[in-house]
Amino acid sequence: MSQDRFTLFEKVTTGKLMEAISKSMDDFLYIFDIQNSKLELSEAAVDRFMIPGRFLDDPLSAVYEEDREMLMKDLSEVAAGKEKTHDLHYRWIDKEGRPVWINCRGVVVDDDEGNPAYLVGCLNETGNQQRADNVTGLLGESEFRAYLYSQKEPISAGFLMHISIDDFSGINSSCGYDYGDYVLKRVADCMKECISDQQRLYRLVGDQYIIVDLRSHSMEDAAQLEKKISKKIYEFIVSEQYKAVFTVSAGAIDARFALEGYEECRRKFDFSLRYAKAMGKNSFYSFQQEDYNAFLRKEKIISALRCSIAEQYKGFNVYYQPIMDCATETITGAEALMRFTMDSEEGPEVISPIEFIPLLEETGLIIPAGKFVLKEAAKMCREIRRFIPGFQMNINVSYAQIAGGNVEDDIIETIKEHALDPANICVEMTESRLIDMTIPFIRFRHKLKDSRIRFAIDDFGTGYSNLHCINDIKPDYIKIDRDFTAKAMNGQRDYELLKSIITMIHSVNAKICIEGIEQGEWRQEMEKMGADSLQGYFYGRPCNKSDYGQLYKRGVYMQVMMSRYVPFIALWCLALNTYIVFSSGNVKALENREKKRMEKIIYFITAAMMIGDLDIYMLAGDGV
Repeated sequence: MSQDRFTLFEKVTTGKLMEAISKSMDDFLYIFDIQNSKLELSEAAVDRFMIPGRFLDDPLSAVYEEDREMLMKDLSEVAAGKEKTHDLHYRWIDKEGRPVWINCRGVVVDDDEGNPAYLVGCLNETGNQQRADNVTGLLGESEFRAYLYSQKEPISAGFLMHISIDDFSGINSSCGYDYGDYVLKRVADCMKECISDQQRLYRLVGDQYIIVDLRSHSMEDAAQLEKKISKKIYEFIVSEQYKAVFTVSAGAIDARFALEGYEECRRKFDFSLRYAKAMGKNSFYSFQQEDYNAFLRKEKIISALRCSIAEQYKGFNVYYQPIMDCATETITGAEALMRFTMDSEEGPEVISPIEFIPLLEETGLIIPAGKFVLKEAAKMCREIRRFIPGFQMNINVSYAQIAGGNVEDDIIETIKEHALDPANICVEMTESRLIDMTIPFIRFRHKLKDSRIRFAIDDFGTGYSNLHCINDIKPDYIKIDRDFTAKAMNGQRDYELLKSIITMIHSVNAKICIEGIEQGEWRQEMEKMGADSLQGYFYGRPCNKSDYGQLYKRGVYMQVMMSRYVPFIALWCLALNTYIVFSSGNVKALENREKKRMEKIIYFITAAMMIGDLDIYMLAGDGV
């Protein structure tokens, strides 16, 4: 019996036996001569891996360099008789020079003396999907990839079209998984009927397919093919008496992108499909580089945001813009604004809020980022209240924070933590997100009201709010959008409309803040209309905590309008422990009331100089 067993491994017999078995399976058979360190493989392995032939005097030559040590260690255990089986995952090198994960299994056959003589088993690729799926009968991704890179000449034409069934999960939910599989099969059949002999169809994963065309010279051909497929699928839906009504979306890329490597090619046709679905159901999208660049930038910013939050909000900052009383032009509060600086290869890059805040909302990162702004703003408010007791800090809240967390509880807890009066905090929310009176928002609004925390509708005039909506929400403040303000100051019709809005707002017992004040004349007009407070570059651009806080280190802040030719002057009166700030404006003429105010201030300064030392500081720039 023993002699018959080893006769089996004679070269000729073994070769015939291996080839006979290998033709009936996808695995690669092998026999490893342990004592002589020689390897024999089935012929199929020669076609797949970077090896000179079936017989290898150096078995490690086919193994990925980083995995050789691991394999040698395992084989030494086998050679020493410590292991009777072999089961190891490592990488071989394919014909293209790429590492391929394989699972190598085998059993040890001893010689007559009981010493390990041969390791007999098979190699199985684990890094690739099976060649064809059982539902559609289509070849899978591994075969698609192999076809792309089996071309004898570099790809110079054609397209790759990535197709997916819209809302396929709904079909499984409503009709069952068996019918879902039936739909997958019939959709594949519809596509087969539409493609030419020069085109190939593969199934990737789930409800996703890809059509390969390496001959076409126009992306319009891809668009026309998608229309043809959609029509054929609709005919199938009708034939099924509308049991499941669905559409498909598709994204197409130039097949020449395959020359950039499979991974980059895969990213681009995945992006194209994603873009098509974002356009809505039943959509087709042809790859555009500028769209892809925007996508890459978006992904880069999202990654930077995640890293920054994980690193204790590195790169995040809070800026503050003053809010002024319209009648007295004294500071009554500030709006806390989130800012973000991203580290990049070119150095620090300041990212616009218009760009990064929607990404925070999309990813849910707005919840931790919002907590950061809340705590920083509360600390700032507490510091300023030492000098202005009634100071109010406005904090922006996103609907994503309301829907995804308990932001109202965070606000209440932060107020208590920093010993603030609830009236010192005002929550702002953009009006366009208020039209849907959802349960989370209603709960949020009630809790703020019960806690005496003020609420403002921001950017009024950009959305769809009406008097009825405002009456339901019962805001404490309405903030007019800066673009609306500019229109009102440059057109009579919008001017009269703004006057009516102010009257309307006051009729529901709410106060109004006008954003976008950039000129002194505008302030005067707002006062005539009856505005309560003002905000804009005329009074100051958003600035960081350090710059803003300089105004409140000692004394009480007073701001007086002067002509455009008066520079920004800070007068620090040590004797009275008070300073007064004059800012340049754009006022052409001072009204009598303002002249009288100026006379009083000059009298005050003269008195201060008589009492004690007075230091005068000249600061450059307009505004605060």
